[in-house]
Amino acid sequence: MQNSSYALKIIVKFFIHLCFATFFISILYNVSNADDRPFNNAANWGGTGLIESPNARVLSDGVMRFGIAQAEPYRWYSGAMGVLPGLEVSARVTELQNVNLSESYGSYKDKCIDIKYKLPFKTKNFPAIAVGVHDIVGSVKLYPSEYIAFSQRFDSFDFTFGLGTKRLSGGANLFGIEDLGAFGGVEWNISKRFNVMVEYVPIEYEKETANHPTQPKPVPEGASSPVNVGVRAELFRGVDLGLSWQRGDTIGFMLHFNILLGKSILPKKPNPPAWRTVTPQSLSGKNIHDELNKIKNEIKGAGFDNVKVTTDGKRLTAEIQNERYISNQKAVGRVLRILLKNSPPEIERISVVLTRRKIPFLRISVSPHTLDKFIMGEMRADIFEQLVHIETITEKSIKKEIVSAKSEATNSLDYRWGVKPEFETFLNDLSGAFRYRIGIKPYATISPWKGSEFVAAYMIPFYSNVTSVNVPPPDAVRSDGWKYLGDEPALDRLYYDQTFRLGEKSFGRFSTGYFEKQYAGFGGEVMTFPSKGSFAVGLEGDWVRKRKPGNTMELFNDREYYTLLCNLYYRFRPLKMTLRAQYGRFLGEDVGWRFEASREYDTGLVLGAWYSFTDTDHFLTQENQGYNDKGIFMKLPAQMFSLREKRHRYSYRLSPWTRDVGATVAHPSNLYDIGSDLMPVLFEEDLKKLKD
Repeated sequence: MQNSSYALKIIVKFFIHLCFATFFISILYNVSNADDRPFNNAANWGGTGLIESPNARVLSDGVMRFGIAQAEPYRWYSGAMGVLPGLEVSARVTELQNVNLSESYGSYKDKCIDIKYKLPFKTKNFPAIAVGVHDIVGSVKLYPSEYIAFSQRFDSFDFTFGLGTKRLSGGANLFGIEDLGAFGGVEWNISKRFNVMVEYVPIEYEKETANHPTQPKPVPEGASSPVNVGVRAELFRGVDLGLSWQRGDTIGFMLHFNILLGKSILPKKPNPPAWRTVTPQSLSGKNIHDELNKIKNEIKGAGFDNVKVTTDGKRLTAEIQNERYISNQKAVGRVLRILLKNSPPEIERISVVLTRRKIPFLRISVSPHTLDKFIMGEMRADIFEQLVHIETITEKSIKKEIVSAKSEATNSLDYRWGVKPEFETFLNDLSGAFRYRIGIKPYATISPWKGSEFVAAYMIPFYSNVTSVNVPPPDAVRSDGWKYLGDEPALDRLYYDQTFRLGEKSFGRFSTGYFEKQYAGFGGEVMTFPSKGSFAVGLEGDWVRKRKPGNTMELFNDREYYTLLCNLYYRFRPLKMTLRAQYGRFLGEDVGWRFEASREYDTGLVLGAWYSFTDTDHFLTQENQGYNDKGIFMKLPAQMFSLREKRHRYSYRLSPWTRDVGATVAHPSNLYDIGSDLMPVLFEEDLKKLKD
């Protein structure tokens, strides 16, 4: 019997490894999952499931879910997202309402992260299969479990059977395997917006705080029944309300919101592309400059900056700076259409040169005939991609090219301005688990000459409840950040940034000023993009002093801080994912690694996470020693809140603790942000958007 149990354990481990190997293979070959609607709804804890048990369904790629649920004494605050095809990540805070820690902090709150992966099979004859881990990263791991779930749909019914360990095992020994139990249920989609659920869960609630023997048990008497029943209704599009009867004696409810972040909230004003209707007359003649100025003004009217139009008699070229579209491909497509519309028969190539901060980066060229056939749907995308020429370009190489005529120069000052909605958090302090500041941040950017940028931003808080009972340690670099989150208006940043070219794909940056609400000083960076730009390698450093809280311009003079970090970037094209590794000396004098992964979704949303491994022995507080800095960030497209399309994004960060480990100066932009999307490899990712 012991040998058979050991053999079963080996088989289970092999299957789990096989599932995650399949996950990486599906990424490499871009295999997608079938849509799991209408059964990919939230369970109590925020991940996709029935009521307390998971199923084999996951959120669609790019969809995010937020919500709250309660079944006394538990209350769950959760968020989940389909971060990759088939991969769902969820995070939750479980509040135990009958376990009080202190008057200021309130009841006990456990934080954890869950992951689930659904195997990429598209079939109606076999069940969907998903594997998952609960509480893979958490405070004290009160709710750990691993599971495999099978879900099979029959018409409007979805049946689920699963095997789980630890919390989901109920202490059973199934198939001779210690701590392995079964769970399952059925969900009935009665109508388009109404589901009914019945499930069996073996959870032993009386053992929930076994890892915390000093804490009282939330449900010391355990569950009266292992069967839960519930109903779920979609009140409005993306808004789900659920009611349930749990543990045989408890009413539960849940409210969740499903959103596709990045999708525009406001309807956009009509923005039709240019169409070629007739063949224009020849550009040769004494009115050629007037014609080029006419083309330039049409491109400017389409929303582009720093426009210049030139011709050598056979090539018609437009040089532009795109601040209009979040997609450079769409921007280039719009300009190519205008050039096509104005190209007479003697023009053999039309080209667009993309610039940023008046520095030329990339040129895209195609013949008018090829572009016309592609736009009209008479040429396949894969053939068109072979006929488009994409290359990096420098100002030096542009000057070497023969130009027979050009439009008038644009002498207007480059500037941008806007108002960013601001939301800043300070989490898990002894004074309270959730502190925050909300407000608006007006900002302005001016670029008077090539490569330059002057940036100013002013924070106007509407409300702040950020406070702390902690006394920051003498070596604090971020743990005193709560002092800078008050409710008084203050200068957020005021700095000068200069970018310059060192080679065809190598760049430098120098910055000085008030970079962020905590630090001011000097910074510099160098970076190169080998080959077509899939990789980037660089070095950056900062020398700064800390700003005085509540004071607009004054600095502390008792201490200086510096960083020196090596950067390595890699762009994984199939999923539009950027991987970043940093090694060096951080603000808190700790030396080590910081890893970051982010993904850009079709809506323009960028979502990412970071994790650090640094030497923390020299820190003065135990909270910093042995800590790994971690958190998530997102960049929301500004066009979500606008009637017209915009290129820039609003950045937000969320970290479970404010520590001094792995800290860097928060520069609004770096050389990778400035140049990566203007490298050939990134532009080639979405050539189909040239047609938009």
